[in-house]
Amino acid sequence: MSQAPPSSSRIREENLLINHRLDFSGAYMGVKYIGSHASDYPFTITRQTLDALFSVFATPKFDTARQAFFLYHEAALILVEMGKKMENKITRTVVPRLLSLLIKSSGNRLRALSQALGRLADTTPAPDIPFFSGNAIPLDIDLAGLSKKFVPTGTTFPENMQWTWKGRSLIARTDKKILGVIKFATTFENIDEIYREAVWMNWFSQNPSGSENRVPKPVCIQDSYLFNITGELPQGGSGTIYGSVCIVFIPCLGYYEYPNVKNTAWDQIQQSFFKTALTLGRLSSRGLFHTALIPLFHNRVQQGRRNDNGRYLWEHAGRLDQWLDSSRFPNFAASGLRDFEHIVCRKTSLDLEHYTGEYLLSFILVAGSCFRNKAPHRRGIDNTHPHVNTRDLFCPDRFETLLSGVCEHYIKGLTGADTFDPAPFNLSALIEQLIEKMGLDEHMEEALRIQDQLDMDDHRFEEFLKNRGVTVIPAKGQEDIVLFTGPHLGGFNQPISIPKLIEFLFKFSAFCVASCFINKHH
Repeated sequence: MSQAPPSSSRIREENLLINHRLDFSGAYMGVKYIGSHASDYPFTITRQTLDALFSVFATPKFDTARQAFFLYHEAALILVEMGKKMENKITRTVVPRLLSLLIKSSGNRLRALSQALGRLADTTPAPDIPFFSGNAIPLDIDLAGLSKKFVPTGTTFPENMQWTWKGRSLIARTDKKILGVIKFATTFENIDEIYREAVWMNWFSQNPSGSENRVPKPVCIQDSYLFNITGELPQGGSGTIYGSVCIVFIPCLGYYEYPNVKNTAWDQIQQSFFKTALTLGRLSSRGLFHTALIPLFHNRVQQGRRNDNGRYLWEHAGRLDQWLDSSRFPNFAASGLRDFEHIVCRKTSLDLEHYTGEYLLSFILVAGSCFRNKAPHRRGIDNTHPHVNTRDLFCPDRFETLLSGVCEHYIKGLTGADTFDPAPFNLSALIEQLIEKMGLDEHMEEALRIQDQLDMDDHRFEEFLKNRGVTVIPAKGQEDIVLFTGPHLGGFNQPISIPKLIEFLFKFSAFCVASCFINKHH
């Protein structure tokens, strides 16, 4: 490599940027040139090089440019690449400077900085993950044979044990406790998912997270976690199960005690949230993520014909579909994190930022449902008001305490840090806007579009409308059908109604990624 100093042309570009002498196109080309030259000759990077790149964030002259995001993003990416190398005391200042700038930013600047900082995350494969058989064959067994695993060997089986159905699960219980759960697959593809859940349960029992997260005990017979029940099943089962293929587990204490059930003690709510946040932080630090803390959708109706299957991507800041229904059965409870079929390993460097944001969004929505579920009947519209107002059900101080505690425990699990300063994130202002929008059901409508109607057969079309309260079925494919399915956060095909929430997710998720990087390299 040449040991030449910075070229005169690069120095000129740096000066033009620092003095804000370039128009948008010139600034973009200048940033690209500086980045390319500095990449070829990293030992020539000076404080002036950094100042030139940071200068594009310091001027308001590009704020109204249609392509402003791309200028900010390019500058941020170049700075992140410089900061990654940590080759000298100059480049070691880059990530802390970007982090400071992130907290003060909004709009395109914030989004560009956040997405660039997200690339600082580790990309090494997750270590110590369990082995999954690529072709797990269910073991044929009758119900009586499985039932014996619900009590210790040699123990008398309870005479008052009864079978009850709950969704797709068949539960063996006495008057006082749940003895065991048989969880059935719902589709052919789901067979592999529930198999992986049982294997993850076993892995968690052998690799405790240190967060007091309790885990069910999966039943394993002849080295198999997957079973096919022969013979008749008890009556009353869901029509959604796929044959008799299942996993079986002994639930742990608190596994079915959801935090947002009416009259749940506040201490238990906090413990459920904090314990789960700590576990998720510890898993994230190992490159493991839970993909469905709650089901999040932009548009449930269009699941079949959208590339994203209608799933919500918080980075796009779109309207959030049926937030209160999505929060109904979260995948965490008094025991901590649950439903391990949704655990995946890191695939890209951006996974940490994305899932961190998704976790915080999920926690916030479930927290909102804790307050709303004090009066679950107050919802939608009534005869006296166009929109039901439930803001009186919320307690701002408790909401803020819960959110701050979740952030603190997640960061502790992720980085090992014992303290978290919430001040830079202005949580009180965020909570105010959350209560304003989550406490007023102003967005209740969605449209079943003509194309979505035509994609359904007549039976599915009729069932779809009946399930959403339509009593008189209109002709199919004539016009869009307006349905009242909310509350949603944002109007149909509109942005989310709480922009401060998305800004917070960008800031906090990038803050977590950058904090991990700084801890590792300093």
